[in-house]
Amino acid sequence: MNLISSSHLVNLPRESDLCIFLIREELKSWKFFNYLRQTDLDGSMYQMDLSEAILSLVGITDPADEVYDFYYDLIEKHSTEMKPGSMDITRRAMMVWGELVGRG
Repeated sequence: MNLISSSHLVNLPRESDLCIFLIREELKSWKFFNYLRQTDLDGSMYQMDLSEAILSLVGITDPADEVYDFYYDLIEKHSTEMKPGSMDITRRAMMVWGELVGRG
């Protein structure tokens, strides 16, 4: 099953494909909830947190606080800077994945 709808430039292991898919969803979720906060709506109690699943998939099984800080800073940065469109979201998800793999 191909979890990412855009075509692949390289074949990734299934676990990496799943991780990038989850990062894409995390980025879209953060973008949406940031828009809500900008309009003075608080939807934070409905925002899912995929950090543990994503960190586990990149090989970080017992993350310290600084790893979570690094993760949330990455997600915040890329969700804020991303443009609408699946290619930019996929590109940013792969960038986040690469940085997390390098950290793990």
